Amino acid sequence: MYKSYWLSLFNFKGVSKVSDLIICLMINIVILALINLVDIIVPVSIENVIVVIYYIVLFAMILPTVALLFRVWNGYKIR
Repeated sequence: MYKSYWLSLFNFKGVSKVSDLIICLMINIVILALINLVDIIVPVSIENVIVVIYYIVLFAMILPTVALLFRVWNGYKIR
């Protein structure tokens, strides 16, 4: 399901369930938390690289999340 989250990046007209949204958001939170844990472990000299990676991943997650929110909204409009 998380793979389809990324593959449906520009699918704003489909339909999804709220459970899909919750699961994908939880996976995103876990990924970001793991990056934060790595940031704590690495030396200070590499810390800026990890922060840049964190922000790139964070911004990359925005578009599929917005598309998923639209698909959930479409599912409620149909009902």
